[in-house]
Amino acid sequence: MYYYVYQITNLLNGKIYVGKHKSAKHPSENEYYGSGKQITAAIKKYGIENFKKEVLHYCSSLEEMADKEAEVVTEDFVKRHDTYNMHKGGPGGWDHYNGTDLHSNNSRKGGEKSAKRLNEFIAEQKANNTEWWQNWHSTVTEANRSKNNNSWLNISEDEIQRRKKQQSENAVGHKNSQYGKIWISNVLTKEVKRITISDTIPNGWVRGKKGHAPKKLWVNNGVKEHYILLEKQQEYVLKGFSSGRLKSSMPRKSIVV
Repeated sequence: MYYYVYQITNLLNGKIYVGKHKSAKHPSENEYYGSGKQITAAIKKYGIENFKKEVLHYCSSLEEMADKEAEVVTEDFVKRHDTYNMHKGGPGGWDHYNGTDLHSNNSRKGGEKSAKRLNEFIAEQKANNTEWWQNWHSTVTEANRSKNNNSWLNISEDEIQRRKKQQSENAVGHKNSQYGKIWISNVLTKEVKRITISDTIPNGWVRGKKGHAPKKLWVNNGVKEHYILLEKQQEYVLKGFSSGRLKSSMPRKSIVV
Protein backbone atom coordinates (compact mmCIF):
# COMPACT_ATOMS: atom_id res chain seq x y z
CA MET A 1 0.00 0.00 0.00
CA TYR A 2 1.26 3.47 -0.92
CA TYR A 3 0.54 6.56 1.19
CA TYR A 4 1.62 9.83 -0.35
CA VAL A 5 1.03 13.57 -0.66
CA TYR A 6 0.95 14.79 -4.26
CA GLN A 7 0.80 18.03 -6.23
CA ILE A 8 -1.14 18.65 -9.45
CA THR A 9 0.06 21.57 -11.59
CA ASN A 10 -1.91 23.25 -14.36
CA LEU A 11 0.70 23.67 -17.11
CA LEU A 12 -1.31 26.47 -18.74
CA ASN A 13 -1.78 28.87 -15.81
CA GLY A 14 0.52 27.53 -13.08
CA LYS A 15 -2.25 26.90 -10.52
CA ILE A 16 -1.64 23.95 -8.21
CA TYR A 17 -3.58 21.47 -6.11
CA VAL A 18 -2.09 19.48 -3.21
CA GLY A 19 -3.80 16.38 -1.85
CA LYS A 20 -3.20 13.00 -0.20
CA HIS A 21 -3.98 9.51 -1.48
CA LYS A 22 -3.79 5.86 -0.45
CA SER A 23 -3.43 3.30 -3.22
CA ALA A 24 -2.33 -0.29 -3.82
CA LYS A 25 -0.73 0.94 -7.06
CA HIS A 26 2.41 3.03 -7.38
CA PRO A 27 1.57 6.73 -8.00
CA SER A 28 2.98 6.45 -11.51
CA GLU A 29 0.57 3.61 -12.28
CA ASN A 30 -2.71 5.16 -11.13
CA GLU A 31 -4.60 8.04 -12.70
CA TYR A 32 -5.93 9.66 -9.53
CA TYR A 33 -5.75 13.45 -9.82
CA GLY A 34 -7.76 14.44 -6.76
CA SER A 35 -11.47 14.74 -6.01
CA GLY A 36 -11.67 18.43 -5.08
CA LYS A 37 -14.41 20.43 -6.80
CA GLN A 38 -12.08 23.01 -8.30
CA ILE A 39 -9.39 20.64 -9.53
CA THR A 40 -11.90 18.28 -11.14
CA ALA A 41 -13.63 21.24 -12.84
CA ALA A 42 -10.28 22.57 -14.06
CA ILE A 43 -9.23 19.19 -15.49
CA LYS A 44 -12.57 18.93 -17.28
CA LYS A 45 -12.09 22.43 -18.71
CA TYR A 46 -8.45 22.29 -19.77
CA GLY A 47 -7.96 18.54 -20.37
CA ILE A 48 -5.92 16.05 -18.36
CA GLU A 49 -2.99 16.40 -20.78
CA ASN A 50 -2.42 19.94 -19.47
CA PHE A 51 -1.82 18.83 -15.89
CA LYS A 52 1.29 17.38 -14.29
CA LYS A 53 1.26 15.12 -11.21
CA GLU A 54 4.22 14.79 -8.84
CA VAL A 55 4.70 13.18 -5.42
CA LEU A 56 5.81 15.54 -2.65
CA HIS A 57 6.06 13.02 0.21
CA TYR A 58 5.91 9.24 0.53
CA CYS A 59 4.53 8.21 3.94
CA SER A 60 4.33 5.03 6.00
CA SER A 61 0.82 5.46 7.46
CA LEU A 62 -2.47 7.32 7.14
CA GLU A 63 -1.55 9.47 10.15
CA GLU A 64 1.79 10.54 8.70
CA MET A 65 0.14 11.22 5.34
CA ALA A 66 -2.49 13.48 6.97
CA ASP A 67 0.19 15.33 8.95
CA LYS A 68 2.29 15.95 5.84
CA GLU A 69 -0.70 17.29 3.92
CA ALA A 70 -1.58 19.56 6.86
CA GLU A 71 1.95 21.02 6.81
CA VAL A 72 1.53 22.10 3.18
CA VAL A 73 -2.18 22.91 2.83
CA THR A 74 -2.61 25.55 5.53
CA GLU A 75 -5.23 28.30 5.78
CA ASP A 76 -2.84 30.72 4.07
CA PHE A 77 -2.24 28.19 1.30
CA VAL A 78 -6.00 27.89 0.68
CA LYS A 79 -6.39 31.67 0.49
CA ARG A 80 -3.79 31.97 -2.27
CA HIS A 81 -5.04 32.81 -5.79
CA ASP A 82 -2.88 30.15 -7.45
CA THR A 83 -4.33 27.08 -5.68
CA TYR A 84 -7.33 24.84 -6.35
CA ASN A 85 -7.59 23.69 -2.72
CA MET A 86 -10.82 24.73 -1.00
CA HIS A 87 -10.00 23.66 2.57
CA LYS A 88 -6.93 23.01 4.68
CA GLY A 89 -5.33 19.59 4.74
CA GLY A 90 -5.04 16.97 7.45
CA PRO A 91 -7.39 14.32 8.86
CA GLY A 92 -10.94 14.90 7.69
CA GLY A 93 -10.85 18.41 6.40
CA TRP A 94 -14.37 19.42 5.40
CA ASP A 95 -14.19 23.13 6.28
CA HIS A 96 -15.63 24.01 2.86
CA TYR A 97 -18.76 21.97 3.60
CA ASN A 98 -19.44 22.17 7.33
CA GLY A 99 -20.06 25.22 9.43
CA THR A 100 -22.72 27.15 7.52
CA ASP A 101 -26.48 26.79 7.92
CA LEU A 102 -26.92 27.76 4.27
CA HIS A 103 -24.86 24.85 2.98
CA SER A 104 -26.29 22.30 5.42
CA ASN A 105 -29.91 23.32 4.78
CA ASN A 106 -29.47 23.33 1.01
CA SER A 107 -27.86 19.87 1.14
CA ARG A 108 -30.78 18.45 3.14
CA LYS A 109 -33.60 20.13 1.21
CA GLY A 110 -32.32 20.02 -2.32
CA GLY A 111 -30.25 16.85 -2.12
CA GLU A 112 -27.30 16.29 -4.38
CA LYS A 113 -28.27 18.91 -6.97
CA SER A 114 -28.50 21.74 -4.43
CA ALA A 115 -25.21 20.73 -2.82
CA LYS A 116 -23.55 20.58 -6.24
CA ARG A 117 -24.80 24.06 -7.16
CA LEU A 118 -23.58 25.49 -3.88
CA ASN A 119 -20.17 23.86 -4.25
CA GLU A 120 -19.86 25.35 -7.72
CA PHE A 121 -20.84 28.76 -6.35
CA ILE A 122 -18.25 28.52 -3.57
CA ALA A 123 -15.59 27.41 -6.06
CA GLU A 124 -16.37 30.38 -8.31
CA GLN A 125 -16.27 32.82 -5.38
CA LYS A 126 -12.93 31.43 -4.25
CA ALA A 127 -11.46 31.53 -7.76
CA ASN A 128 -12.32 35.24 -7.97
CA ASN A 129 -11.31 35.88 -4.35
CA THR A 130 -14.53 37.84 -3.77
CA GLU A 131 -15.39 39.61 -0.54
CA TRP A 132 -18.10 36.97 0.03
CA TRP A 133 -15.48 34.19 -0.15
CA GLN A 134 -13.13 35.94 2.26
CA ASN A 135 -15.91 36.56 4.82
CA TRP A 136 -17.36 33.06 4.40
CA HIS A 137 -14.00 31.31 4.72
CA SER A 138 -13.00 33.21 7.87
CA THR A 139 -16.45 32.60 9.44
CA VAL A 140 -16.42 28.86 8.73
CA THR A 141 -12.83 28.43 9.88
CA GLU A 142 -13.49 30.29 13.14
CA ALA A 143 -16.72 28.33 13.75
CA ASN A 144 -14.95 25.00 13.33
CA ARG A 145 -12.10 26.13 15.55
CA SER A 146 -14.58 27.12 18.28
CA LYS A 147 -16.23 23.69 18.10
CA ASN A 148 -12.87 22.01 18.63
CA ASN A 149 -11.17 24.18 21.22
CA ASN A 150 -9.65 21.10 22.85
CA SER A 151 -8.33 19.69 19.58
CA TRP A 152 -4.55 19.21 19.41
CA LEU A 153 -4.63 21.27 16.19
CA ASN A 154 -5.65 24.36 18.17
CA ILE A 155 -3.07 24.00 20.97
CA SER A 156 0.40 25.51 20.92
CA GLU A 157 3.46 23.27 20.86
CA ASP A 158 4.42 24.36 24.40
CA GLU A 159 0.97 23.40 25.70
CA ILE A 160 1.17 20.01 23.94
CA GLN A 161 4.52 19.27 25.59
CA ARG A 162 3.19 20.41 28.99
CA ARG A 163 0.20 18.07 28.72
CA LYS A 164 2.36 15.14 27.62
CA LYS A 165 4.70 15.71 30.58
CA GLN A 166 1.74 15.87 32.96
CA GLN A 167 0.32 12.63 31.56
CA SER A 168 3.68 10.90 32.01
CA GLU A 169 3.94 12.08 35.61
CA ASN A 170 0.39 10.88 36.35
CA ALA A 171 1.27 7.41 35.08
CA VAL A 172 3.97 6.82 37.68
CA GLY A 173 3.66 5.57 41.27
CA HIS A 174 0.69 6.50 43.45
CA LYS A 175 -0.70 8.80 40.75
CA ASN A 176 -1.30 5.79 38.50
CA SER A 177 -4.82 4.39 38.96
CA GLN A 178 -3.39 0.84 38.64
CA TYR A 179 -0.69 1.32 41.27
CA GLY A 180 -0.75 -1.31 44.03
CA LYS A 181 -3.50 -3.38 42.38
CA ILE A 182 -3.65 -6.79 40.73
CA TRP A 183 -6.14 -8.71 38.61
CA ILE A 184 -7.66 -11.98 39.83
CA SER A 185 -10.06 -14.41 38.15
CA ASN A 186 -12.51 -17.03 39.41
CA VAL A 187 -11.69 -20.59 38.37
CA LEU A 188 -15.36 -21.66 38.14
CA THR A 189 -17.31 -18.56 37.08
CA LYS A 190 -14.42 -17.03 35.03
CA GLU A 191 -15.28 -13.66 36.61
CA VAL A 192 -12.43 -11.15 36.60
CA LYS A 193 -11.87 -8.29 39.03
CA ARG A 194 -9.14 -6.11 40.51
CA ILE A 195 -8.00 -6.01 44.15
CA THR A 196 -5.24 -4.24 46.06
CA ILE A 197 -1.98 -6.15 46.20
CA SER A 198 -2.19 -6.39 50.01
CA ASP A 199 -5.59 -8.15 49.91
CA THR A 200 -5.83 -11.91 50.38
CA ILE A 201 -6.86 -13.75 47.22
CA PRO A 202 -10.22 -15.46 48.02
CA ASN A 203 -10.71 -19.21 47.75
CA GLY A 204 -11.56 -20.27 44.22
CA TRP A 205 -9.74 -17.29 42.75
CA VAL A 206 -6.28 -17.13 41.16
CA ARG A 207 -4.00 -14.27 40.22
CA GLY A 208 -4.21 -12.89 36.67
CA LYS A 209 -6.94 -12.09 34.17
CA LYS A 210 -6.65 -15.53 32.59
CA GLY A 211 -5.65 -17.47 35.67
CA HIS A 212 -8.83 -19.54 35.36
CA ALA A 213 -7.83 -20.79 31.91
CA PRO A 214 -6.90 -24.50 31.97
CA LYS A 215 -3.17 -25.22 31.61
CA LYS A 216 -2.30 -27.65 28.82
CA LEU A 217 0.79 -29.30 27.34
CA TRP A 218 1.85 -31.59 24.51
CA VAL A 219 2.86 -35.23 25.18
CA ASN A 220 3.90 -38.00 22.79
CA ASN A 221 4.97 -41.66 22.84
CA GLY A 222 7.05 -41.56 19.67
CA VAL A 223 4.06 -42.49 17.51
CA LYS A 224 1.16 -40.34 18.66
CA GLU A 225 0.89 -36.96 20.31
CA HIS A 226 -1.85 -35.35 22.43
CA TYR A 227 -2.59 -31.89 23.78
CA ILE A 228 -3.75 -32.61 27.34
CA LEU A 229 -4.67 -30.86 30.57
CA LEU A 230 -1.75 -30.40 32.92
CA GLU A 231 -3.42 -32.45 35.67
CA LYS A 232 -3.51 -35.49 33.36
CA GLN A 233 0.24 -35.46 32.73
CA GLN A 234 1.02 -38.21 35.29
CA GLU A 235 -1.69 -40.43 33.79
CA TYR A 236 -0.05 -40.21 30.37
CA VAL A 237 3.47 -40.67 31.79
CA LEU A 238 2.34 -44.05 33.15
CA LYS A 239 1.20 -44.92 29.63
CA GLY A 240 4.70 -44.29 28.26
CA PHE A 241 4.22 -40.67 27.07
CA SER A 242 6.76 -37.89 27.59
CA SER A 243 6.45 -34.11 27.31
CA GLY A 244 6.81 -32.44 23.94
CA ARG A 245 5.67 -32.87 20.37
CA LEU A 246 6.76 -35.39 17.73
CA LYS A 247 9.72 -34.29 15.66
CA SER A 248 7.63 -34.73 12.52
CA SER A 249 5.18 -32.11 13.85
CA MET A 250 7.81 -29.47 14.52
CA PRO A 251 8.40 -26.79 11.87
CA ARG A 252 11.60 -27.33 9.93
CA LYS A 253 14.14 -24.56 9.53
CA SER A 254 15.13 -23.64 6.02
CA ILE A 255 18.73 -24.42 5.19
CA VAL A 256 20.47 -21.59 3.36
CA VAL A 257 23.35 -22.74 1.17
